[in-house]
Amino acid sequence: MANTTFTGPVCSFNGFIGGPNPNAGVSGTADDTQQGGNVVYSFSNTTTLIIASGTYSGTTLLATTNRGVMTFTSNCISGVAGYVFSDGTTWKMVNAPSTSIASS
Repeated sequence: MANTTFTGPVCSFNGFIGGPNPNAGVSGTADDTQQGGNVVYSFSNTTTLIIASGTYSGTTLLATTNRGVMTFTSNCISGVAGYVFSDGTTWKMVNAPSTSIASS
């Protein structure tokens, strides 16, 4: 299995953001502006993910305008990290597609 680093997000027709580069902005590496540098999105509410710290603090990702997007989050799957996706209304847990995200 290959280990590949991209300078931007891996995109599909309906959208996919794999997660931030934890080394972004360190030692001259490019910043990952598509997902807040090296800070992952976290829970704000069932329709909104937010970057809570760092250069892009306050940046949001809305489920209502990002249908089909899947992204990594720090605490949206019952308080733990994991992937979530937008159904066009709310962010859903990949491991439980009929369940909206929650911080705990």
